[in-house]
Amino acid sequence: MKNLIDKVTFRHGATIDTRTAQSPMLTNSGLNEKVTQDTINYYNARSQSAGMVIVEYTSVSPNGGPSRSWAPDREQLAIYDDSFVPGFKKITEKLKKDGNKAILQLVHSGREAQYRYALGGQVEVPSNIDFPWISYPLHELSEDEVWQIVKDFGTATKRAIASGFDGIEIHGANHYLHQEFFSAYSNVRTDFWGGSLEKRMNFALEVAREVFKVAKENAPKDFIIGYRISPEEVHEDNIGYTWHEAQLLVNQLTENFEFDYVHLSTNDYTATPTDSDKNYAQLLGEQVKRPALLMIAGGIHTVEKMRMLCNMLIL
Repeated sequence: MKNLIDKVTFRHGATIDTRTAQSPMLTNSGLNEKVTQDTINYYNARSQSAGMVIVEYTSVSPNGGPSRSWAPDREQLAIYDDSFVPGFKKITEKLKKDGNKAILQLVHSGREAQYRYALGGQVEVPSNIDFPWISYPLHELSEDEVWQIVKDFGTATKRAIASGFDGIEIHGANHYLHQEFFSAYSNVRTDFWGGSLEKRMNFALEVAREVFKVAKENAPKDFIIGYRISPEEVHEDNIGYTWHEAQLLVNQLTENFEFDYVHLSTNDYTATPTDSDKNYAQLLGEQVKRPALLMIAGGIHTVEKMRMLCNMLIL
């Protein structure tokens, strides 16, 4: 039997002292997208909240965020140039002071970067189609611009390493740019980045390739790399992808790259699709190639649920 207080060792040697991790949660504490004292205080107070803390989603490109803001000094964080590194060094110092691991979640927010438009920038998408709920203009990325964003994930990884993080998590969920490229609804391209399921996977695979390349060149050998994914994009008759396709992406990611973990993003890990008796955690967990681990979030609010999950295919 596995227990919550078991140590967990990832495939490249990094060890955490419990089977729990703090999921990335947006604080909207940034000023000019930079770490503030509020950000530092927040993470300082959570240095013992779990064996590893995943710092909130952070933009890798100038137009990769902010996704939202409720005040001029309440923005999503970013790491798209070296000026952001000193602030993140303060976060890792606070998070690691008690021996726990600090992970930085990296993202391009895609069509969700509405506050970038308010700041005078452009909102970037795989395909400039009509999204009925969006009232601001969208910019369809050229092929060269997509490749630049792939490189941005690499340089952001290098800055995360310089900031003292023990790892990074690629945010491939929650309708941000990774998911937009994977979605047949939001990606109607006919080039290398879209047109078939295999091509819709290319953005995720090329970002992973770049991140692992940079980590191999610059990070310690036990550097942790994870990938977060939403198990489906199904909204009534609007189908971006199903769990069947998500399984294939997870399979490709963990077959071709040495991910330490895959992080399932869902409101309720026990939910089941209409065409299976298994829940999403079980279905996607089946495709995570060991020794990569599966991390689950969503509706886990009691110790009893945590103990039960310890004995599933999870971190």
